[in-house]
Amino acid sequence: MTLLSCITALTLGVVMIYSPLKLLSDIMLKQEEIEQDILLQQNINRTMELLTRAIREAGYRTSLNTKNESDIQIKQGGLFRGSSAIELMQELPKSLAYDCMGNLLSQERTRGQKTYQHFYLERSRNDPRSAILICQSLDRQGRLHQAELLNQVQYLHINWVNLYAIDTNVLNPKAPTGLIKISLAVQRKSQAARSNTLIEQVRWVAPRHI
Repeated sequence: MTLLSCITALTLGVVMIYSPLKLLSDIMLKQEEIEQDILLQQNINRTMELLTRAIREAGYRTSLNTKNESDIQIKQGGLFRGSSAIELMQELPKSLAYDCMGNLLSQERTRGQKTYQHFYLERSRNDPRSAILICQSLDRQGRLHQAELLNQVQYLHINWVNLYAIDTNVLNPKAPTGLIKISLAVQRKSQAARSNTLIEQVRWVAPRHI
């Protein structure tokens, strides 16, 4: 067999197996993206559950003589892409309860006899075009500590909803109305399509004690 025939045979072999290999590579890449999408959606759902749970229980008090009007503080402006931040406080509940990091709420984890949680966005150091959703709470010495809940966040909007408006999207961020709207958007990067997709989730939550 001459050198030319060997080169020809190799070329034909490469041409014949290229399409099946390319198809297999695309299938594997698509399967990986599906798994990543499922994991991302689970992380978004988990984060929203933590946030809504904290809002729902904020303002709890053991005595009606204490005040809780300022136990929910929503901050607007000056944050990543105009996003919101929220600070939540409550007196120590009688039943078992946990903070956003999964720590059991106890007397040691209070300040001024109240627990504290703070949700806000911090610009990502690895990708300045996105942010990280941070949760702060108190450790056993009553000091602030924090954890990262979600990456690739594009915005977080939290507002009081105007209950008397026909459209539930009419917001009233300055005063408590009994219902809070949360809008969260996370960017999903696709290697197969070489594009980014924005995953948005909206929830409404009513604080029980405000």
